[in-house]
Amino acid sequence: MSVRELSSVPSFPAIWAAALGRPPLVPRATSLPKRRYRVRGVKVGAEQSARFDHLVGAAASDYVHPGLLHVLAFPVSLSLMAHPRFPFPLLGLVHVKNSILQHRPVRVGETVDVECSVRNIQPHRRGATFEAVSTLSADGQIVATDVSTYLARGETARKIAALQEEEGASADGSRSEDRAAKREEFQPPKPSARWKLNGDTGRRYAAVAGDANPIHMSALSAKAFGFPKAIAHGMYTASRAFAEARPDLSVPLKWDVEFAAPVLIPGTVWLSFENDDSSRVYGARGHAGGAESGSAAGAGSASGGGRRVTRFTGFSAPKPDRPSKLHFTGTVELFG
Repeated sequence: MSVRELSSVPSFPAIWAAALGRPPLVPRATSLPKRRYRVRGVKVGAEQSARFDHLVGAAASDYVHPGLLHVLAFPVSLSLMAHPRFPFPLLGLVHVKNSILQHRPVRVGETVDVECSVRNIQPHRRGATFEAVSTLSADGQIVATDVSTYLARGETARKIAALQEEEGASADGSRSEDRAAKREEFQPPKPSARWKLNGDTGRRYAAVAGDANPIHMSALSAKAFGFPKAIAHGMYTASRAFAEARPDLSVPLKWDVEFAAPVLIPGTVWLSFENDDSSRVYGARGHAGGAESGSAAGAGSASGGGRRVTRFTGFSAPKPDRPSKLHFTGTVELFG
């Protein structure tokens, strides 16, 4: 796999200009590119780290919130996906899952190298999924791996996935799973926290993370893409849930999240947190840092030595005319 060295982290305006300015006669590839993009010397700045912590309600720390590591790598992977021959249009991709494995704590002020690639096209009942993989390294050692799973919708995406399956050509050699299984009806757990998200939530996240996708900016721009209102960034909700679980950032960790129904803003999200022995706990601290208003009972996350797991779920409250909706679910696993 070839490597393209970039002199700096690509800017979002340049990325969207490349995606929207794609020559219409340039054919798209039917497989993912066998290349990586690399940017060396990306600094985890103290100001950006503090702004991110404030935004998601995390306590001030000498260690970097893993959501910010995703933010640092995101424009590099996005630039790779904006290539004219990339098999799927960048505009319209849906972020359905994210997993970050942090091999060691990352301190504020550290400098990392970011390397991004894409892999593993798989069929999906609504099109095809693929993974964008970002590795962050310091002094030649990988400190974190961020795997984002995206859904490309439509018949063309399904055909590309079917072709890859026939050729056995998924990048990691795996075969597809059955993606057609119907999702079980969601049964909301007992809530332990509540967020009230304002209409400017997407704009505030974009001001820190740089991701100014129109679906997050305003109701007017979101309606152009078929949404009744603006929707919150998935990684904002995931990062805020991570912060409210109050994990120890000084140890290695794994953070997984799967996204379901989008969170419309303004709106309300209910949350449940539980530890690895399935006892209900804790999580939210109410109003903390820059996070919007919330309420919760109890405090703390799963404790004790060794492996510790906190599970979190975000959902809407049921109403007389509609059931509760699952927005996201995930785990934070600490090692040490």
